[in-house]
Amino acid sequence: MPMKSEDVCKVIIIDDNSEFIEALKLLFHNSIHFEVIDHAYNGQEIVNHPKLRHADLLLMDINMPLLDGISAARQINFHWPKIKMVAITLNCISVNLEVLIRAGFQGLIDKAHVSASLTDVLHAVVANQYAFPKDLLVRKDMPGRT
Repeated sequence: MPMKSEDVCKVIIIDDNSEFIEALKLLFHNSIHFEVIDHAYNGQEIVNHPKLRHADLLLMDINMPLLDGISAARQINFHWPKIKMVAITLNCISVNLEVLIRAGFQGLIDKAHVSASLTDVLHAVVANQYAFPKDLLVRKDMPGRT
């Protein structure tokens, strides 16, 4: 069921860089639409996180120790399919769109452009739309594409 405009989306941030997590929390600080309810430092930590069942959206790095974001997303999507997930990465060039979508991600944010794209991507995903960078959507060098 789509969220109503007056609903607050509960977010968990998953990233192995604590400074990046704190920077994201600052970006969310004055938001009336999104509330950060917790964070985790790796995929293993989030799949067993006690607040996962309360989350509406996960903002998750795809390259982390112990359990990467793709593997964690697959597990979460299996057990909690209503939780929306947005991938974050430093290296959009190496991302395979099909792998992200199959894992359950509905969007992707490049860490280098997070402040410029965060709000638009999250609003699109909450509205049940895909939100991937245009250059990723038109790439021809991905396996399985012609």
